[in-house]
Amino acid sequence: MIDIDLSQPAVAVLKPEGALSAADFDALRAAIDGHINRTDIVPNLVIDASHLPHWDSLAALEKHLKFVRDHHRVVKKVAIVGDSPILSVVPALVDHFVGAKVRRFPTDKMAKAKEWANAVDDDPGRFDVIDGLPRDVVALKAVGIITAQDYRDTLVPLVEAKLKEHDKLKFLIVLGEEYATYAADAAWDDTRFGIAHWGDFSRIALVTDIGWMTSATKLFAPLMGAEVAVFPVAELEEAKSWIRR
Repeated sequence: MIDIDLSQPAVAVLKPEGALSAADFDALRAAIDGHINRTDIVPNLVIDASHLPHWDSLAALEKHLKFVRDHHRVVKKVAIVGDSPILSVVPALVDHFVGAKVRRFPTDKMAKAKEWANAVDDDPGRFDVIDGLPRDVVALKAVGIITAQDYRDTLVPLVEAKLKEHDKLKFLIVLGEEYATYAADAAWDDTRFGIAHWGDFSRIALVTDIGWMTSATKLFAPLMGAEVAVFPVAELEEAKSWIRR
């Protein structure tokens, strides 16, 4: 089944669960098209993928593809909300085939996903510089949706400027309540940035309450060329003290 919430005129929240049938996609088409006819507004889509569904038949798959084909050029945004690792590659793949801008959000950022879908623009995020730390420290707070542009405009120039003054740097990054997600292009730039500056950091502090990111950082910390520590958001001041050493 697909639960369809059209309580906001500009956003349709879809929650697919279990085995999806051709009838489910017929009902989805009728609901979305009826909403467009009544309001003259094409809603952006927020898809709750906390439980990955599946098709119950080839007919259901055909109906799904037909729905996408008929609507992808008029729907401007699609937010996919879920924590499955499979979803991390969806925006990068779908961006090449549909006209909509696709963003992926973690499950606990459903409100951010709805806010983004309801906004007129793409509403990307930014890195805010955290002041009050030694000059050899790169300290940033991520806000909203971090894109590759944020790496090019803020992080890379900041690091390159500080490397002209210091042989080694320290890095503190805060992913708190204001942080929403990384866009697919930012994830790729993050990988390239890490490779390019593998030996330039002596200490790295991650400040976040995101469970999977904490676990992944601790898992890969022994492979990094720097000393790594993870702190919850409530211990930001402790993280600052640690990075100053």
